Amino acid sequence: MAVGTFIYNAYRDYSSKRSALLLDPVFQGNGIPKGQGQAILLIPGFTAGDWTFNTMSPWLQQIGYRTHLSGINVNVGCPQRKVERMLGRVEEISKDAGGPIVIIGHSLGGLVGCALARQRPELVCHVIAIGSPLRSGWQAVAPEVRPALFAIHSFFQRFIETPQDCGTERCACDFSKETLGTSLPPGVRFTSIYSRQDGIVDWRFAATENGDNYEVDGLHTDLVVNVEVYRILSNVLAGYPREIVKLRSMAAAASDIKTGKNATTANFPPASSCQPG
Repeated sequence: MAVGTFIYNAYRDYSSKRSALLLDPVFQGNGIPKGQGQAILLIPGFTAGDWTFNTMSPWLQQIGYRTHLSGINVNVGCPQRKVERMLGRVEEISKDAGGPIVIIGHSLGGLVGCALARQRPELVCHVIAIGSPLRSGWQAVAPEVRPALFAIHSFFQRFIETPQDCGTERCACDFSKETLGTSLPPGVRFTSIYSRQDGIVDWRFAATENGDNYEVDGLHTDLVVNVEVYRILSNVLAGYPREIVKLRSMAAAASDIKTGKNATTANFPPASSCQPG
C-alpha cells in the first residue's frame, strides 16, 4: 500500500472510529467499571504529541481517573533522552498520587512507558501499550511504511541533537534494550492492545509473552479513539484478570450487535490494581 493511500485511509478510519466512539454508551461511562482516582500518565507515539489523547484523557477523567499528560508536543528525537527527562515527571505524579501510577502509551509511547517502569519500578504499577512495537526495532514496522518513518526520524535528527546511530539497529543506548521484548520488573503489570490491521506496526511484534494481550480491529492511528480499546481499558484499569476482561468485552460486543447497547455483565471481583494513596 502506498504511503499516501495509507494516510488517506487512516484519516478516514480515524474519523469513523471517533464518531462511533462518541455515540457509544462506553464513552458515556455506561455499563463499565469506574476508577477511584488512580493516576495515569499518557505518552504519545512517534511524531505525535499530547493532543493524541484529547479524546481519551477526558473520558478517563469522567470514569474516575486522574490523567496527566507527558508534556511532549512532537515525539521525535532520542527516546532515551525523553525517558531521562520524564523520570522527574513520573516521580512528581507518583508523589502527588501517594503511590505507583499507571502509564498508557500509544506506539512508541508504550516503549517509553516500559523504559520508565524499568528504571523506576517502585513508581509504576502498570504499563499499557497500545499498538506498540515491543521488540525487533524497525523490523516491527510494516515494510511499506518503514522507509518513510525512518526518513522522518533522520530528518529531525538534523535539527535535534541526538547521539550517533540513534534510532538505528546500531544504537547501543539503554533505550535500545526495550526492543528486546524482555519482561518488566516484578510487581509491574504489563498489558498490550494491538490490531492485525494496524498498518504500521506488525501485530506479531506487538503481542507480548510477558503480560496480557488483547486484540482489536482498526488501524494504528485510530487505536486512541477505538471503542474496543476503551472497553478493554475500563476493565483492565479496574484490575480484572485477562479471562474476565475478554468475557466482559465479548458479552458487550455481542449485545452491541444485537441491540445497539452495551450488555450488563456480571460484576466479578477485580484483581489487585493500582490504588490511590
